[in-house]
Amino acid sequence: MRKKIIWTMILLLIGVNILLVWFDKEGKVERKAHVSEWEAAYEEDLFVRIEAPGVISNSGESYVYFDDNIGSFQGFLMEEGSEVAVGDPLFSYRVNDYVEAEAQLVNELSKINGEITAIEDAITEMVAYNIPRPSVPVVNMDEEEDSELPPPREPIEADLLKKQYLVEKEKELASYKEQKNSVETQLEELQSNGDTITVESPFEGKVTSISTTLDDPIMVIENTQLYVQGELTEVDRKKVEEGMSVSIKIVDSDQQFQGTIQEVDESPKEEVTIESESLYPFGVMFDEADELNSLLPGYHTELTITLDEALNATAINQEMLDQQHVWLLTEEGKLEKRPIETGIEMEGTVEVINGITSGDFLSTEKKPSVYTDSTFITPLKFSQTPWLELGDYESWKKYLLIGIISR
Repeated sequence: MRKKIIWTMILLLIGVNILLVWFDKEGKVERKAHVSEWEAAYEEDLFVRIEAPGVISNSGESYVYFDDNIGSFQGFLMEEGSEVAVGDPLFSYRVNDYVEAEAQLVNELSKINGEITAIEDAITEMVAYNIPRPSVPVVNMDEEEDSELPPPREPIEADLLKKQYLVEKEKELASYKEQKNSVETQLEELQSNGDTITVESPFEGKVTSISTTLDDPIMVIENTQLYVQGELTEVDRKKVEEGMSVSIKIVDSDQQFQGTIQEVDESPKEEVTIESESLYPFGVMFDEADELNSLLPGYHTELTITLDEALNATAINQEMLDQQHVWLLTEEGKLEKRPIETGIEMEGTVEVINGITSGDFLSTEKKPSVYTDSTFITPLKFSQTPWLELGDYESWKKYLLIGIISR
């Protein structure tokens, strides 16, 4: 009978305490959270990638034209099959009207200089532009279930668009500078000789065709620069943009190179129907132009396209996420449910854009919301206590005797 009363009292005491904690809306009862496992946020390089097949080819053909209204053709200065570099003479002609030809070249040079200035100004303005970074929103813990964080990838997408814009403008700038050099050379030659102009090649490659009848194009130059051609599915086409970096692996070889998406077609390769699959061609330029001697057109490749990346990013294991929150162990000994902004997810690892930093300690266990801002306790790990490692201390016997004598 006595045991029964004791057990009843114990159960009653436990029940009353549970009810007190449960109905404690004002936080008068101090709660303690037991944290048995925890980990630190760490730095990691994270990527979003897709793969596609590819094949190496020459980067296309360029065409040379002649307008017989401006003068009479004199002759070709290159033979079919010749290798040409930028600036090599292609053909010459005699102008019909010196004054008109000079004015035309001066006017063309002025237009090119204007385009170069405009592009340089656009590049300078874009480089100086700082993309706004969103701050971590303050979340009221009483309303946290209804709170939403802003879209996390907007700054990353803006960075990518900025990079693509600069790549395109740099390409335009290089093209206009080559045109400027060519026009300046023609103008200097005209002013020196009086009536003859030599047209130089704005391209590097191999002359594959010459029209002896002067039908346009009078010359075709095959670009010898190697280029990788690939195809994207309809799903992947929506993700890929010019300027993205590409890892290029040669099939059946250990050779690996880096490249950049140069162009992505807006139309599918072939006419498609409802039943057929849409495939979109794209091209990749090699970054290592001087290390491609071992490669030939026709070699097949495996392409890995980086859609997004976060280098040296703060990262956590995906299991530690609690609805866009983590349980942070603060230096004050409190367990805080901290809102975070996440980014790339890769193989169970999640990028944290805002909210915590690398080195912050987090509980690996998800807790009920009532433990927010409560004091946390951790288990004592005897294997890590200093007094079990006395053998690691030098002269410990000496200090033991000093302690005994001092008593």
